[in-house]
Amino acid sequence: MSRAAVFRRDGWICQLCGGPIDRALRYPNPLSKSIDHRVPLSHGPGTPGHVFENCQAAHFGCNASKGNRV
Repeated sequence: MSRAAVFRRDGWICQLCGGPIDRALRYPNPLSKSIDHRVPLSHGPGTPGHVFENCQAAHFGCNASKGNRV
């Protein structure tokens, strides 16, 4: 799984808020890019894990606000 493939698949749109992700912004800017796990890795064994289907494009701030919720 490549991070670039996730952003391409999601069209550089945050899957949490629906806003565009600016490729030029860098961490720690809250609007910078990040990868969110739909089912968080912290939910333990038996979760989908770090696979393409469980990852989605998100703003860093949106992802941080989501925390470990589904």
